[in-house]
Amino acid sequence: MKTERDARSSTDRSRREELGISHPIIDMDGHVVELFQATVPYLREALGPTLFTRYIEREHALLYAGRTPAPLSERIHTRVPQRGWWTQHTKVTAERAIPMFPRLLYEQMSSFGLDYAVLYPTNALTICSIDEPDVRQGLCRGYNDYFAAVYGPFADRMTAAGVVPMHDPGEAIAELEHCKSIGIKTVALPEGVLRPIEQPRQQTARWMYPNQTHWFDVFGLDSIHDYDPVWQRAADLGLAITFHGGLSPRPGVCTSISNFSYNHVGMFMQSMYPLCKALFMGGVTKRFPTLPFAFLECGVSWAVPLLADMTEHWEKRRPSTMGDFDPAALNLAELVAYADRYGGDLSPGSEVSIREALLDTPIFSEPPDERDDWAQLDANSRAELAERFAQSFYFGCEADDRTVSLASSRHNGLGVDLNATLGSDIGHWDVAHADHVVPEAWELVTSGWMTEEEFRGFTYDNARRFLTTSAPDFFKGTALA
Repeated sequence: MKTERDARSSTDRSRREELGISHPIIDMDGHVVELFQATVPYLREALGPTLFTRYIEREHALLYAGRTPAPLSERIHTRVPQRGWWTQHTKVTAERAIPMFPRLLYEQMSSFGLDYAVLYPTNALTICSIDEPDVRQGLCRGYNDYFAAVYGPFADRMTAAGVVPMHDPGEAIAELEHCKSIGIKTVALPEGVLRPIEQPRQQTARWMYPNQTHWFDVFGLDSIHDYDPVWQRAADLGLAITFHGGLSPRPGVCTSISNFSYNHVGMFMQSMYPLCKALFMGGVTKRFPTLPFAFLECGVSWAVPLLADMTEHWEKRRPSTMGDFDPAALNLAELVAYADRYGGDLSPGSEVSIREALLDTPIFSEPPDERDDWAQLDANSRAELAERFAQSFYFGCEADDRTVSLASSRHNGLGVDLNATLGSDIGHWDVAHADHVVPEAWELVTSGWMTEEEFRGFTYDNARRFLTTSAPDFFKGTALA
């Protein structure tokens, strides 16, 4: 019997031909919707019977209980954010089934206009945030075994990313090596790790919450661990490193107790912004100049002001440019002379001595031991700084994101093209119809925001370069070989 999906597929093949797209298209961020019952044998094997039972009774039960959150009347006191609701397709059954069954996705990809897809988890997204090491590591191992076994037979058109925990370099390296051993080619890392503060302040400190007990580690700067061995091992193994929002949710990003859309708008760019900044300013990209990093499901628009802002700070906050602000350069006698001539205007009729106040008031804070905020970058010009940023980072953008055009130097004013890649997000609520992804992305060309050459970079060249930089033979044996 001919289904609604079959009828649409024949139409879509001719539609793609009409678009005149001659190059392949790589989806850098599709999604798997895991059927939990199918993952159970893999999770039980990885965790062991005792730990698996404990997980089901605690973490898994908590996960599903959280899908029916407390009423607003209670959350107004607890401030627990509003979670997503009605996030799975229902009206068109095929849309619900496609991310669940790899063979179905495989059969439909050509009709979508997609030649190759990198897929990410859905139900396994939060497992990297679990505090208990054995459970966290076991879940990552079990889900990765599941992804390799179930999606491996379709490796000529798709690959499922392995999930790598990052609480410490040892567990990350162990899972990187396991991913490689089971045929996984791309790995997904969390956006950071929530850690306890060793000595919480009793007295409120500015820029911290009162009685704050935890902080969020973003690996590249001020981490309690040296993650360079992780980056090096990934490079040695030829694994492409991606960061996907939601693997370890960042507290404080979602704050509305009543409005999910408020929480979701900008959520991923808020998570990726500090991570990208830390990797760059922490010198990771300088120490590993040939290792690319991809930030997914977050767009590229936020990277434009980030690079612009860092460039401005680099120009004005280097030791060589800070001479005008060195306390040793202040001629206090001249400043007091100004006070004698003009100070009376500040407090007319007052007995306050502006001269004495000026001498008594401290106006400088103490610098840190390392005064060069950019020492780990060692850039010598604006152009060099921008080129380093552009060569190391890739940004996943969805088809309906009109700001993708800002990746082009024609529009962003940075003098460099940023590496935007197409991520369909197929399988999630924000993609109503999987077959609309490519035509919707093509509207960037027809609307004049992107040239055909830029569209090719967005949908193919940038993704291929990212994946093959890590592993030159990434596409061996695939439809894109």
